[in-house]
This record gives sequence, C-alpha cells and structure tokens, in this order.
Amino acid sequence: MVEVNLNCKSDTTPDKYVIENILNGKCDIILNENITEHSKEDENGETKTYYTYDMYRISRNNYRDTLENDLSNDTEFLVWLNFAKEQYLKQTINVSDTERISALEQAIIDIGEVIGND
Repeated sequence: MVEVNLNCKSDTTPDKYVIENILNGKCDIILNENITEHSKEDENGETKTYYTYDMYRISRNNYRDTLENDLSNDTEFLVWLNFAKEQYLKQTINVSDTERISALEQAIIDIGEVIGND
C-alpha cells in the first residue's frame, strides 16, 4: 500500500528517504521529493527557514540488507519513487455505501437546484 502526502512542511531538512518499522522481514519506505527550502519572517522579524516536499510511504515492503544502499543510488531512488507513484494511482478508493448514497442524494439536490425543481 502506498500513502501520499503532498505539500508537507517541516522546520528541518527532510531526508530523501527513510526506512522504518523494520519487523518480521517487512518495513516502511518513505520517499521524499520536490524538497524546497523557503524563508519567511516571523512575528519578531526573524527569518525562519522551512522546507516543503512531497512524501510517498510504501507500507509493508520486503526488507533486505541492501535496501539502504539501493535507495542512496539516484537511479534506484527514481525507480522506487516511480514504483510508489504507479502503485498509488492503481489503488482503489474504498467508499462505503453510505458515502455513495449521500453523494448521490447531494448530486440530485444540486441538479434540482440547477434546473429549478425544489
């Protein structure tokens, strides 16, 4: 499973990748891209630096001893990042029947208002 969090913000420079939750031969891999440094003035007139970035988390991936070495290689990092993006796009979004019915009811109300039926 891949989770995506776009437009993350941090006061510290994010690592390009992080391997965490290593347990029973599985791990989570966090890939950060579009890391950009910004500066802004706070209420005291001091300049503060912060970073924005996009984060991709691959959950329950197979762990191996060479994983960190692979991710530190720019070409391999891009392979993993593209894999994460592709997997995220392939994931189905689970929507409950209640949410579907609610959305359908709202759409019917909206259409009624557009055509003038109350």
